[in-house]
Amino acid sequence: MLLNRRRFIQAALAGGAAVAVPTPLAQWARAATHSAASGKAAAASSGFFLDSRRWSTCSALCARVVPTGADPATDPGATEAHAVVFIDRYLSAFELPESLADNPAIWVKGPFSGRNAEPNPANGKPSAQHPADSMLGSNGQAHFLSLSRAQRLSWLATLYGPEVLTAEAGKSGEGTAAAKAVKAWAAQVNSGNVPAPPSGGQRHLYATGLDAFDSWSESTFGTHYADASPQEQDALLELAGNPLVGGLSAAPFPSPPAPPAAASALFSTLLVHTFQACYGLPEYRWQHSNPLWDLIGYDGDTQPLGSTIYDANLKGAGVGQGPNAGFGMKGVYQPSGGYVEYRPVSYLEPTSAASIMTKDEEAKWVPVILRTLKKGMVR
Repeated sequence: MLLNRRRFIQAALAGGAAVAVPTPLAQWARAATHSAASGKAAAASSGFFLDSRRWSTCSALCARVVPTGADPATDPGATEAHAVVFIDRYLSAFELPESLADNPAIWVKGPFSGRNAEPNPANGKPSAQHPADSMLGSNGQAHFLSLSRAQRLSWLATLYGPEVLTAEAGKSGEGTAAAKAVKAWAAQVNSGNVPAPPSGGQRHLYATGLDAFDSWSESTFGTHYADASPQEQDALLELAGNPLVGGLSAAPFPSPPAPPAAASALFSTLLVHTFQACYGLPEYRWQHSNPLWDLIGYDGDTQPLGSTIYDANLKGAGVGQGPNAGFGMKGVYQPSGGYVEYRPVSYLEPTSAASIMTKDEEAKWVPVILRTLKKGMVR
């Protein structure tokens, strides 16, 4: 569950920072001696890129990055957000059937999701009219922007690896301006002047990384990663993100095994994609709503209603003052009215200001937390 700053510090001080933020080694020790029943694997399924085994492994990994709370209805996680769908369809962005995507599934088309009403021009408040959904059609087809040639090549290289540049140059015909441009780009990539994805791209990164997590779990715990207990899954995931811990020992506990290179290579990309899936626009998961937005106090996209309302009767600041700085001229134009925030797009706490830590409180407690954390850190 997400914590605000006050609750985090209270939790850390309640039992020591090592309890609130366990070290990888301590977590491994708990997992290595864990005797509870294995975790429940995700329902067997497959996608356009992920086969059933990789699908369940990816789903289980995402579920540990953003876990589901005790009540999925009020505290959903990556499973309820269908993060694995986001990842699979992104990896298949250029191969999805037209019934699902009218263009490569890279940038969803806007401007309206249909979630918000048109504003009433008289008062700026919601009207009874909603714009048509320009992102996801009623037939299940998501609408994406078309890509320029350069954009297409860039995303192809990201997904399939820089090798695709040579193949794409050949499609244009030797000697053409397009082929020369692609070859020039490929030369810059090969020389290291332009950052490039690894060979095989992110599709290869996921294929080898998910297989590595699976075989690692089998050799360590004797079971498929999706069937391992949550503690065992957490241990491997954290070791993959902090490979320096692998091989360390703390008697009487066994040494945590060093993670496979492919698992560690996937870690950061998996984290980014899971967070994007969980907290981004639901249309990238072919859904109309996001169950996790309430947890972070995010109101979602605000168009066409917007988040402020202009009221001509408000007593605004004078000429050149406050929000009118630089506007208005005496005797010519006197700004009047003002804007009020009608739909706050984010907030720290849905309860009261008393639950938000003040700067004085931060100055008092944050150094204490930092000192406590440093004592328990693995260097």
